[in-house]
Amino acid sequence: MPKLSARQIDELRRQNLARRSALLEAAQAELHYGERSPYAEVFSEVGDEIDRAAATTVAEFDNEIARRHGAELRQVDAALSRIAGHAYGVCEDCGADIGFARLAAFPTATRCIDCQRLRERMHAHEATPSL
Repeated sequence: MPKLSARQIDELRRQNLARRSALLEAAQAELHYGERSPYAEVFSEVGDEIDRAAATTVAEFDNEIARRHGAELRQVDAALSRIAGHAYGVCEDCGADIGFARLAAFPTATRCIDCQRLRERMHAHEATPSL
């Protein structure tokens, strides 16, 4: 078990649960917006190519937002699972403790700051968009 106190773990659990609720609420709002949005009508009507392109762009943007909410929700659920399994706050790469300050700032962190920096340096090219 990492060197987090019971109070710290409880605080981080509450923080993760609050973020989970916010993500679920945001995802639900996105779903309702998609059902009511005017671009949904454009897809069902015979419009010109510009209307279709605009509707497709907006729909793809909304889908990306939903995808990101889903990805973050999976991270939060994984953090809550680690808390329940008494494995929260342990770096997945080196096994060292992840400090409370890092977890308070980023409650879904799975790596200590040193391993995260190393990973970002080694994999920086993966996140770089290219044409």
